[in-house]
Amino acid sequence: MKKPEILAPVGKADMLYAGLAAGADSFYLALDDFGARAYAENFTLENIKETIDYIHLFGKRVFITMNTLIKDYEMPKALSYVENLYEYGVDGLIIQDLGFFSIIKDQVPAMEIHASTQMAVREYYGAKYLADLGFDRIVIARETPIEEIRKIVKLPVETEVFVHGSLCVSFSGECLMSSYFGGRSANRGRCAGPCRQKYRLLYDGKVLGDDYYLNMKDLSVIDNLDELLDIGVDCLKIEGRMKTPEYVFAAVANYKSKIEENTYNKNQILDSSNRGYTKGFIFGQQRNYITLKDDNKHRSVGKVSSTEGKKYFISNSDLYLGDNLEITTDKGKKLPFTTTRDYKVNEKIFLEKYPDAAIDSDVLIVNSNKVSEEKDMALKTYRNLPIKIDFKAYLGENPQITLTYKDASVTYTHAVTIEAAKNISLTAEDIRENLEKFNDEIFSPSAINIEIDEGIFLRKKDINECRRMGVALLEEKILKNYHRSEIKIDLPQIETDQNHKAERNVELLTNSISNELLSDFDNVYIRTFDEKYKGNNLYLNLDSHDEYEIDKLISYIKSNGIKGVILNNYRDLAFVEDFKNNDIKIRIGRYLNIFNSYTANFYKNFAENICVSSEADLDIINNISKNQAVEALVFSRIELMNMRHCPFSVIKKCGLSGCETCRFNKGILESHDGEKMQVIRYGDYSKIYPLKPSLFDSNKFSDRVSLLYSVMDDNDILNMNQAKIRDSYTKGVI
Repeated sequence: MKKPEILAPVGKADMLYAGLAAGADSFYLALDDFGARAYAENFTLENIKETIDYIHLFGKRVFITMNTLIKDYEMPKALSYVENLYEYGVDGLIIQDLGFFSIIKDQVPAMEIHASTQMAVREYYGAKYLADLGFDRIVIARETPIEEIRKIVKLPVETEVFVHGSLCVSFSGECLMSSYFGGRSANRGRCAGPCRQKYRLLYDGKVLGDDYYLNMKDLSVIDNLDELLDIGVDCLKIEGRMKTPEYVFAAVANYKSKIEENTYNKNQILDSSNRGYTKGFIFGQQRNYITLKDDNKHRSVGKVSSTEGKKYFISNSDLYLGDNLEITTDKGKKLPFTTTRDYKVNEKIFLEKYPDAAIDSDVLIVNSNKVSEEKDMALKTYRNLPIKIDFKAYLGENPQITLTYKDASVTYTHAVTIEAAKNISLTAEDIRENLEKFNDEIFSPSAINIEIDEGIFLRKKDINECRRMGVALLEEKILKNYHRSEIKIDLPQIETDQNHKAERNVELLTNSISNELLSDFDNVYIRTFDEKYKGNNLYLNLDSHDEYEIDKLISYIKSNGIKGVILNNYRDLAFVEDFKNNDIKIRIGRYLNIFNSYTANFYKNFAENICVSSEADLDIINNISKNQAVEALVFSRIELMNMRHCPFSVIKKCGLSGCETCRFNKGILESHDGEKMQVIRYGDYSKIYPLKPSLFDSNKFSDRVSLLYSVMDDNDILNMNQAKIRDSYTKGVI
């Protein structure tokens, strides 16, 4: 069984030190642009080199997240970042944008490129396609079940799996709710977190509940980790660039302990920052993965009891000075209680200041001071890379120091001449005392060999200077193995091609639409075939979540006279040649997040038309239309979320079963701002749509842009001109 890499998050320097102290193998961090956590502290080009060097001095790897979608005008800046990061010696980039990938792949030799979880790779063929394309690692989407991961790891590409930290309820890369309602795009790193807010569940005009129905618990697979280790996953990723150093330390230390010693401190995991834990869809958890308002998010350390009118609890574990606890009163208030000394397990702890503590209520530990103490202890010892020191000082010569760390060895000769002592001569112990003073440096001497003449004089500051300069030379030599030569990345020119005409197309979300209403459309996109639609130019709109066998799919397409397919997932791209060989036309759907001209150009050779991302800028769409056939969604209920979860399963407690006959299918989700959304269950996943469709002013597009209308029923077609006008294309997404 191979030992996987533990990848730790870094949002600020203290988190890096905590991860190093805990023993992480690699780190991921972001610059102030193009990272999917725009509100983390992040780094700049001016200070990130120092951080990269620091990580490399410990022999660890460093990856930079540049996993947002990138606009055309931003591409030169993104490429300049890559040029600098390449020279700095970054081990790899984590990216989402396929246009960005197509530009840099062959221009950054020796730097890995990882497919971000935002690319929504959750099955074998999608991973295979990206591996064949040239990605070095696939960051598997968090909702991927273990059975599918078992297939993916057999591919000749590295695999990375999220094992711990915050979860999005939506499928990775497929949440538009923050963008739609607030103009803050998750695909641009600026998610407003609408899934963490309260919602009302409505059915048949009645309110069924008011709670946090989209609020996923945090992921922790540590109890199931052996299964991931057995199948050979290459990297275990800990989420949390906006969390605390204590969180990073606890997560890394415990996963490392689980891997190496098959044990871990469960309380330490529970007492770190979390919303409660789930093992996630990766291990098939189908219920109790949502945190509601009344759920305990923290560990109970005892229940309140009373004796002779005095409230107390008996601790079920050791508690430490400075631990933060939470006491619930008879009226439901949550009051803080900070321990003023250490307590042993089973010790009775009286609550003199909490006479109204509710009997039988749980005393919760909100934050354990023990984690912080252990982190601080580890921080004192992690900077102790063992080096061998050889020091020579002979009368009439220059002092010389040689430092050796692993295979790296350097020698520094100090520009002073050693003189004979006039009074007190220098001894080997005097020199040793100064050579051992590694205060803020990351090395610690494992052996010191000293050769000197008797009766010599050498100032202490010269000995210290020998040590400092030797360390500087040693660091320089170690880092020389990481730093690379300067490169210049060329931005390709896209060939202008206007040999295409604009179309007016319609996407059917259901088969309840009357065929006679479709005559004004050039092409009809269907989810499933229905005989009544024969005679139209039909394209099968492959849902990014539906499974299929390619031979059966092609047979289905040809036997029903379907003209082409619309691809919405990287899995679909693995079968491009199969479609072409069977004369099946290919179009690219909006789920593949075409956001710039370079991504659009990537598909030009095999796709007759592409639909841009619903978040794309108007000017970019019009610009793409100069080069190739492009389509934009102008009337729709845009998919706000795609997810395994169903909000109604929380109150139904069904474990996501019985969906076909569920009376809540097509129930209503209402935000506290009054926005109503429809939840539709399709097989084993759900889609959230705005209750009412929106219309974009199509006159703002170039006359070469095809227009797409997405409809759910006849009324959508009959009344589309009366729909609410939206302006997301004109203002773009931040």
